[in-house]
Amino acid sequence: MPLRRIFLLGAATIVSFAALVAIAAILNGDFGDTEGKIFATLATAFVAGSSAIAGMACLERGASRPFGLAGVILATLGFVLWADQIWNQHDSNGYWKLLGVVAIWTVAILIVTTTRLMTRSPELSRTLFPATVVAAVGAGLVVTRMVLSETGDAWQLFAVLLVLAALGEILTPILQRFVVTSPGDAPPERVLGEIAGAIVVAVHGGGDRIIQLEDREIPFRDDERIVVRRA
Repeated sequence: MPLRRIFLLGAATIVSFAALVAIAAILNGDFGDTEGKIFATLATAFVAGSSAIAGMACLERGASRPFGLAGVILATLGFVLWADQIWNQHDSNGYWKLLGVVAIWTVAILIVTTTRLMTRSPELSRTLFPATVVAAVGAGLVVTRMVLSETGDAWQLFAVLLVLAALGEILTPILQRFVVTSPGDAPPERVLGEIAGAIVVAVHGGGDRIIQLEDREIPFRDDERIVVRRA
């Protein structure tokens, strides 16, 4: 099962469970501390799951694997630490700092991994994506220092870097529509989509208009186009 479907099913399960808890609390006329902890845990699971899925997708595609691995590790560690805090409510200042640092880098790595997953153009991979990584990592370093030292003297630098990182993530899917890939930089394969369990791939090279179905090659005319429908 594709990771996207796993994530969607997991998200649907979390939301459905949260709705059931809310309905039960309403019918009982009591929304207490336990229900609040359940909702907080579900929200934590949703955020951690998003980060883990993005990291696993990078690992699966072989794109920015160190960031993908870091995303999975931070998401898992973050969920465990935050769930422990939600239910046990530690008062330690050091524990809160640890939670803050893990949350900071989970968000920073999530920006990097999601941007990388959206980046398909070689030009953007060499320009906008590295700039986004630098901004996200820089923002993480600055705010980590602020949390550990308990000072806010560098908040302006952090804010600027965070805005730049968010801007890079937002611009990536937009600019990709306008960037023209030269033939030398074109990838050998491009995934066009998936339908009924089959992946449709465009293969670079060759001037003939053909469609390949497993080991069969079927030509089609210049005035024809290929439409893929569910069986």
